[in-house]
Amino acid sequence: MSSPRGSRRSSCVITSALLALALAGCASSGSSGGESGSGGASPGSGGSTGGPGTGGSNATGGSPATGDSPGTGGGTGGITGTGGQAGHGGRGGTAGSGTGGSAGARGGSGGTGGSPTTGSGGSGSSVDAGVGTVTIPGQGCTPPAAYNNLFVSVSGHTQADSDTKVKAAYAALFNPGGSGSIYFNGPGSDESYVEDTYNNDVRTEGMSYGMMIAVQLDDQTKFDRLWTFVKNHMANGKGQIAWHVSTSGSKLATGGAPDGDEYFATALIFAHTRWGDSSGMYDYASEAQWVLDMMRTMEFDTKSHIVEFVAGSGNTDGSYVLPAFYQVWACFDTANADFWNAAVTAARAFFHSAADSNGVIGDQSSFTGSTIRGAGSDAIRCVVNIMMDHNFFDADSWQTDTYAMKYGSYETSHASGVAQQSCNATLGFGLPVSSGKAFVDKIWSTNPPNRDYWNGVLYMLGMLHVSGTFHLYY
Repeated sequence: MSSPRGSRRSSCVITSALLALALAGCASSGSSGGESGSGGASPGSGGSTGGPGTGGSNATGGSPATGDSPGTGGGTGGITGTGGQAGHGGRGGTAGSGTGGSAGARGGSGGTGGSPTTGSGGSGSSVDAGVGTVTIPGQGCTPPAAYNNLFVSVSGHTQADSDTKVKAAYAALFNPGGSGSIYFNGPGSDESYVEDTYNNDVRTEGMSYGMMIAVQLDDQTKFDRLWTFVKNHMANGKGQIAWHVSTSGSKLATGGAPDGDEYFATALIFAHTRWGDSSGMYDYASEAQWVLDMMRTMEFDTKSHIVEFVAGSGNTDGSYVLPAFYQVWACFDTANADFWNAAVTAARAFFHSAADSNGVIGDQSSFTGSTIRGAGSDAIRCVVNIMMDHNFFDADSWQTDTYAMKYGSYETSHASGVAQQSCNATLGFGLPVSSGKAFVDKIWSTNPPNRDYWNGVLYMLGMLHVSGTFHLYY
């Protein structure tokens, strides 16, 4: 079959949601123990210290990586309590159990804990311990406990201004009566679609992005209307979902595009967790399971555990490789957890091989990462896949220590267009503030694209990530 990417965007400018900056990666010189996750030799007394002490802003301190005892949990007092929130701990360890303050900083990832009586635990640089602005990464089937809002923590805006910015973008792009909208009602009375305004059709990519955006913003009505369109016009029983149809719902293909299917499955899992299976028009868990079963048996290479470009293609597209999503699937689809956990490991390793010396990843690659087709419009999404995995799980130091540094340096002088800049915004999660802030500021200063599909969907996703609104519900 012809490539689902063949006619997509002849005139698109690339969306950039400068998903902003790396508090999680700003500890630059903590001791090596932060990497190994070893506990502090001396537990210290931080967790019991009350008052508004300054320790909450220490990037590399926090409780010992294995949490031997309360530790300082992000400093000697956090913002309001006795020791701040539990420290994040080392990359390989478990978070400390600090008590008290509801908004203390996580303490960064540096240091082995040392003797954390003052929450220093290493010599990394400091960050502002703003309320709710530090991601506390998840591990396995435990999702993140908090999500960094880079607009607040890096760019210095208020939470209220950030909320207003996100709402305005959604209102502009997902208002069926709006002049700049990419979301339209019909053709049935209970269904809606996201239109590819470059090709005047409807694609699983845009539909699945729309569903993900709706579930993140708690808009069950739009979510259900989009999935109804998919079920009525794009689904082929329990087989592949047709990758594009006309705006009236006539199929223009029968084969699937796995990138859209991956977002469908994940959005449905989030809907299941967030809203329950009897609250809307669908049993979301059942819907998610059939999409997962279809992908596992038809759209993944069973030997490498890497998603295919299209079913039977024998190669992949780096922008389809989503390790953070596979972790969610392993926890939802427990009968096939071994398969999806293998996919998590394979996906992270794939990027190591697929990225060139500048961090650029081609549009098509072998399952082992050799470039088959050079970077084009698809390639700009790879940074989101890698940086969201880092932000949500912080499980692969290569993502920040190597990839973010190389790609961030390259994109400083190569990024162009809203779509690409929106995707690059996520570099803020993996770079020091000094080099990541410009990526975050760029998306803040960009207005919602006007009736512009590719720039619009990636701008909206970028806004959700950078604002800390994109959560994992599982």
